[in-house]
Amino acid sequence: MTVKSVLKWILGILWLPVYLAYDLAVGSLRVGWEILTPGSQISPAFVEVALRCRTDFEISMMANLVSLTPGSLTVAARHDPATVWVHAMYASSHESIVRYVHTIEDHLLRATRPEGVPPRPEDLERDEGGQRR
Repeated sequence: MTVKSVLKWILGILWLPVYLAYDLAVGSLRVGWEILTPGSQISPAFVEVALRCRTDFEISMMANLVSLTPGSLTVAARHDPATVWVHAMYASSHESIVRYVHTIEDHLLRATRPEGVPPRPEDLERDEGGQRR
């Protein structure tokens, strides 16, 4: 482990709560705006997301961090292979929810892995509607 990787890891640990506070504030404002204004911008989706998390701690943290954000909820999680099923209130597309969950995962893995974040996996084979082929 190099000094540079340790510094990146420490920065990841410090940045995680900042990112989560920002995400919580933006999600709260969006849901609050939805409640206070007429009409509905809700476009719900139920999405399966493959993860790079390896340990039970990382998978549990991912499930909790997704559920912490207003407008999203982890419905289920699996260890082998690491997967979460997410219900999102504001899903413009299947890919947008996968990107959102992978962004949270990037921040989490930067804070939990001194060796760095592995590259994102290719998404499961899906059609335009987000369904498995």
